[in-house]
Amino acid sequence: MKDNHIFPFLWMRGEDEEIIRTELAKIDEAGIKSVCLEARPHPEYAGDKWWHDVDIVIDEAKKRDMTIWILDDAHFPTGMANDGMKNQPEKCRRYLFTQFVDVVGPLPQGQVDVELLTTRQFTWQDFGKQFSEPIYDETKLLSVTAYKVYKDDELTGEYIDLTDKVKDGYLTADFPAGVWRVFVTFSTTKMGPKLEYINYIEDGSVQVLIDEVYEKHYARYKDLFGTVIAGFFSDEPGFYNSEGYGSMKIGDKATLPWGKELEEQLTKALGKDAYLKLPLLFAEDSEDECRELRMTYMDLVSKLYSKNFSCKLGEWCRAHNVMYIGHIVEDYNNHMRLGAGPGHYFRAMAGQDMAGIDNIGYQLMPGNDVATRHTGFSDIIPDFYHYQVGKLGSSAAAIDPAKKGRLMCETFGAYGWRLGVRDMKWIVDYQVAQGVNYFVPHAFSMAEYPDNDCPPHFYARGNNPQFEYFCHLMKYTDRLCKLFSGGKNVPQVAVLYEAESDWAGNTMYGYEVARDLLNHQIDFEFIPADVFENADYYGCRVEDGNLIVNDRTMKALIIPECQYLSKVAAKFILDNPDLQVYYVNEKPHGIAENDDSDLFTGILRREKMDGVAFDLIGYRLMNEGIRDDLYLSKYNEHLRQYHYRKDGKDIYFLINASVSETIEGDIVLPKADGYAVYDAMHDISVRLIPNEGKMHLCLKPYESIIVYTNPEECQEPTAAINFDKAVSLDTFDVQLNQIACDTPRYEKAFKLQPISNVYRDFSGEIVYTTEFEVESIPNKATFFAEQVFECMTVEVNGKEAGKKITPPYEVDVTDTLTVGTNILKVRVATTALRDANTKPGIFGKERTIIEPTGMFGEVQVRFYK
Repeated sequence: MKDNHIFPFLWMRGEDEEIIRTELAKIDEAGIKSVCLEARPHPEYAGDKWWHDVDIVIDEAKKRDMTIWILDDAHFPTGMANDGMKNQPEKCRRYLFTQFVDVVGPLPQGQVDVELLTTRQFTWQDFGKQFSEPIYDETKLLSVTAYKVYKDDELTGEYIDLTDKVKDGYLTADFPAGVWRVFVTFSTTKMGPKLEYINYIEDGSVQVLIDEVYEKHYARYKDLFGTVIAGFFSDEPGFYNSEGYGSMKIGDKATLPWGKELEEQLTKALGKDAYLKLPLLFAEDSEDECRELRMTYMDLVSKLYSKNFSCKLGEWCRAHNVMYIGHIVEDYNNHMRLGAGPGHYFRAMAGQDMAGIDNIGYQLMPGNDVATRHTGFSDIIPDFYHYQVGKLGSSAAAIDPAKKGRLMCETFGAYGWRLGVRDMKWIVDYQVAQGVNYFVPHAFSMAEYPDNDCPPHFYARGNNPQFEYFCHLMKYTDRLCKLFSGGKNVPQVAVLYEAESDWAGNTMYGYEVARDLLNHQIDFEFIPADVFENADYYGCRVEDGNLIVNDRTMKALIIPECQYLSKVAAKFILDNPDLQVYYVNEKPHGIAENDDSDLFTGILRREKMDGVAFDLIGYRLMNEGIRDDLYLSKYNEHLRQYHYRKDGKDIYFLINASVSETIEGDIVLPKADGYAVYDAMHDISVRLIPNEGKMHLCLKPYESIIVYTNPEECQEPTAAINFDKAVSLDTFDVQLNQIACDTPRYEKAFKLQPISNVYRDFSGEIVYTTEFEVESIPNKATFFAEQVFECMTVEVNGKEAGKKITPPYEVDVTDTLTVGTNILKVRVATTALRDANTKPGIFGKERTIIEPTGMFGEVQVRFYK
């Protein structure tokens, strides 16, 4: 099956056949040879109308040598099983919960309505809320336990088992002196979110999803599996045991995932008093017994999610000759927690053929990695998206042999119409530099323009002024993805994944370490402790003081600051004394599982375990010679560097992450049999002639460069040229082609200024025309515009000279010139934002900075000799 690296969402709504075929033709026009069918807006997923529409897509895909992916449920998040749970309600999700009453003793023959405490309590805060309706009626009492309360809501660890004193739904018991909290702990199908969803940790429940979605598609299209149909995509599956997307850490008050297999494993691990200890999943105790219990619970529940959901779906797909991909909700630390998360990112990815992440709604914002995004939906902390989520994905892709280095990212969705191709290019560069090599652009919508559901939409029924430039970007993106596939990245260090430390207590987040490393161009992998426990599978060993995982060699292991270190990680560190370990700020305070003091003592006494301040990590490593073999001779925090090794070549992708500062300095080159620079936008390689082992780097905002070693065929560099003169242009005839308007507007002798100063609501294409004189053909001539918002095509004498989708807006026009009068035409495409804001939908106008439109500032034709 052809390996396509770009497969955008195609939103299926039940459109007419002609519209579907036209949209696929436009996707093909962009050089995109695969799509992912998004079912959310469709009225009949896996029904007659769905099959009718998918048949059309498949027919068109065959004609165009395209492949398709299929979202694996009627609506995100994956798990509603196309509403199939109602047919097998006994397989629905179970939750564990505890509710309590406080008792002040001594009190003889006190009574508690236990049955009442196994039901949801309605409060004044619940007015107007919609609760998930149960589809199955089952409540099981697990224990009634009285814990003595110490202070600050802590339990003392002293408890009384009262379970056998419950008769006919009532507890009757004598309570000793003191303050006691009587916990009624139970499992239920009647409380908690998404009761109609599958239970991700139960094999039989996940089978319902397979039966209702996977098997039905296979029954209809089995002959196309592995050819036209590439695979299935899970969108944001997770536990969803609490409302919303905010992070839910173990110990927070919420229903917890539960099931038969989890119950069996947990009671086996905890012994005869297991049910009596369950309240400690929800409450703190002065003896810190809750830590061991929570570690055990999180370890088991995340492994069961991996086994019974991710791996089960992946195994089904591979048995049917297709691939399984997708992403979870990584946001708000959900990647290592409950709530909308799966408990452990790497375990959640285990069954997938590619690692997966997503980037939506200005999570990545060009040039802004400091300001929290306060949206109407949630607050977005930029550090996580700029410095951790991409590296989580690329680490899973790199260290798991099954992933083969493949990382998929769903991107661009819900940024709004403000997002244009300029910033899309920045996002692509930034994500490729962190290891992304498959993209799912969000989205192609076939609805009438403007579709206010999570824009931008790239074609928008012909109304997106930048579609031509989007096509240009996608061809560039495809070249990058293919270049950075089939080889391996070259990390310098490993960073311990913080999940277990977070389950056990407080921990520094991975992005706090990652930021300093990436700002110093030191690449790394997040390494989960599972790698140490399953060393044979991951190819994990320490050799000559280096940590090697799946053929990636790392010179040190960094432990983010944490209260507690997992037993597995601690044992690996002690068993490998030659490995250099750095702990950030201070050493851990103990072992997460709370059961091995000797192990902790060994950690405290270990040599080659050095402390480093979190904001000096990169500086310390570079001073100790831990850095890439190609490096900038002076520190610049805006440079991002990705080192990739493939086909006997070392490839270095260098990008400027700043949108305001130029990066300039000497790059020290590694030893090699020659060098070249690859321009992926124009698909051209030019030989690089080093100067005393260095090259001079100048990256302006939005620019990137690819340097590689041992080139074979490439162009020779051109001779140096010198600036001669410039002809300034400030007056143009202007034609304005408004979105969805057949009649252009004209302005004669228009003095350059933002078009938005004159026509505030204009979105579309602006065509600037003027003339300039050439006395003789120069060695080189360029057209330069200081400000363009935001994509441009330059034509001279009817010949296209080139396109620019990002600054600097300068195009070589030498080959289009004639002696005498030359006719210059510059086509500028805006985003659709201003026009779309005149047609607000249910969400209203976009509340965002509105950039100017058109071309203005210094505009010149520059001549060189």
